[in-house]
Amino acid sequence: MAIYMKYDGIDGDVTETGHTKWIELNSFQWGVGRGIHTAVGSAAERESTAPSVSEVVVTKENDISTGKLMQEALGGHGKTVKVEFTRTDKSKQDVFLSLELTNAMISGYSHASGADRPMETISLNFTKVLFKTKQMKDDATEGQPFNVTYDLETAQLS
Repeated sequence: MAIYMKYDGIDGDVTETGHTKWIELNSFQWGVGRGIHTAVGSAAERESTAPSVSEVVVTKENDISTGKLMQEALGGHGKTVKVEFTRTDKSKQDVFLSLELTNAMISGYSHASGADRPMETISLNFTKVLFKTKQMKDDATEGQPFNVTYDLETAQLS
């Protein structure tokens, strides 16, 4: 499995067909939470808060994109960022999960290194997310796709 990111206007080192000049990621973290209150004796009347959508946090190795990503962290403006999770199927990369972040900006950027190539941790803040997933059946065939869009500016789910 490989994870790739395309940050508008910034090339990466990937040469894989379908992801040429994308940035290879080592890890990806993102989540959604909301407070839910259940009064004792009335579980049917639970109340919830608006969702709290976390920033996307990715890690990657130092590569051709490093300088331009640092520049974005210091003063960039909203861009489109795509992240795709792939698996190898019959010698080709198949995308089974993807996110598209609208108006994304780098809110955090750090470097760390032990003895190997330096690692970067990047936090991405965004105003809209399109989440696409495809069910992968046990026999390696694709199931139904499912898409979810959430606009943080309007709190609209579609």
